Amino acid sequence: MSTAQRRPREPLQTTSAPLQTRSQLGFAKMLQAGRELIEECGSLDDLSITDIVERAGTSIGAFYRRFDNKDTFFDVVQDGVIAGGLGKVREVMVSEAAWESNDAGAIADAMVLVYVRAFRRNRGLYHASLLRASQRKSTWDAIRHGNQEVQALIVPKLVDALVLANEQKAQKVDRAALEFEVLAALQLMLGMLVNSVLNDPGPLSLTSRRLAPYLQKQFRRCLDLPAAG
Repeated sequence: MSTAQRRPREPLQTTSAPLQTRSQLGFAKMLQAGRELIEECGSLDDLSITDIVERAGTSIGAFYRRFDNKDTFFDVVQDGVIAGGLGKVREVMVSEAAWESNDAGAIADAMVLVYVRAFRRNRGLYHASLLRASQRKSTWDAIRHGNQEVQALIVPKLVDALVLANEQKAQKVDRAALEFEVLAALQLMLGMLVNSVLNDPGPLSLTSRRLAPYLQKQFRRCLDLPAAG
C-alpha cells in the first residue's frame, strides 16, 4: 500500500477523562461518600475527612480545594439531600393515586408516608443535623425550610379534600381553620418522628412496621377523619 493509500491513523485511546470532568467526578464521589458516612455515624463529630476521601478514592488536597472544612461539606451534602427529597415528593404526587383522589383520608395517609419515608431514608443526616443545631442554631434551618417547601406542595391537597368533604355534608367551611388543623397535626407527627431520631429505639422505632399505621391513625384522629377501612 502506497503512502497515499494509507488509512489515517486513529486517535490514541486514553483512559484519562478531561481534567474538568475528573474534578467533577471526584466532587460527586466525595459527596456520595460523605452522604453514606453521615448516614452510618449520625454525627458530624464522628465524620472523618480521611474516611471521606478514602471511600471516595480522592485525596485530602482535593477535599480542601472544594471545602473549607467539615461544616461546609456537611452543608453541601445536606442541601443535596433536601433538594433530592423535594424531587421525590413531586414524583410521589404524580405516581400515587391518592394525591388525585379527593379522598381526605387517603391523602392524609399518603402525607404520613411522605414523612416516614423521609425520616427512614435520612435518619443519620437528621440526627447529625439535630446534634449540630445545639451548637449552631441555623443548622436545622435548611431542613425546616425544605419542610416548608414540601408542605406548600402537599398541604393544599389535603385542605382541598377537607373543604370538599365539608361542602358535601353541607357544613360551613373555613379554609384557614382547616389549614391550621392540618399544619398542627403535622407538627405533632413531626415531633414524634424527631423524637424517634434522637431517642430510638423506643416503643415505635423508625424501623418498626407499626410506625406508619400508628401515625396514620393518629393523624386521622387529629383531623376528625374516619379510620381506614
